Amino acid sequence: MEYGYDPRTLGWNKDCQWVRYDAALEGLRSDEFGSIFDVGCGFGDLLMFLRCRGWKGEYVGIDLVPELIEQAGRLHAQDTGSEFVCADVAQFSREHRCDLAIAIGAFNHRVAQGNLKFIRETIEKMWAISSRATVCDFLSTFSEPQKREQHLYYAAPTDILALAARYSRRVMIHHAYMPFEFQVKIWHDDQFAVSAPAFTPYAGLAQKQSEWRDTLVSKKGR
Repeated sequence: MEYGYDPRTLGWNKDCQWVRYDAALEGLRSDEFGSIFDVGCGFGDLLMFLRCRGWKGEYVGIDLVPELIEQAGRLHAQDTGSEFVCADVAQFSREHRCDLAIAIGAFNHRVAQGNLKFIRETIEKMWAISSRATVCDFLSTFSEPQKREQHLYYAAPTDILALAARYSRRVMIHHAYMPFEFQVKIWHDDQFAVSAPAFTPYAGLAQKQSEWRDTLVSKKGR
């Protein structure tokens, strides 16, 4: 590794990883990431970020590069709630699913088999491994064409939204944390009641509104 334990080793040249991690958790309830499967985990920096926030869940990091996994294992050797695996997620199997599958930076580089195909196949695997939600980030076609780098892949948010909608009606495209990147969140639970078509976390609020309205009508009728 040319730079050793340094973001540049992972292809990051600006200190924005914590920004990405924070954005990845926005909109998620704490019980939706009690356990995490981190695709392309690198040095396990997501785990460090979470532990600094007091997170006590179980973490599994997977990466193709042996040197990164070895370094991650050394950095987090005292963390009994973590596991690092050197493997290709496409061939990886796990008996128990994690709450959240997350991939930060995994789709940034162009790949020979075609990026959308790679994204579809990886999200399919992440969806199977997760039980609550899947989160991925991408470089965005909102960036100026003249500033893009040829070896990097820039995804169209509309393409990713269409892909995500195959899995769930409950999807979030988050393009509000950095100007040239975005994330997608896909929830497994997309249930709702026809009488109040709000997804489960918001159903209680819809019920409270109905109760408030009924109370108001009752008072007016006196």
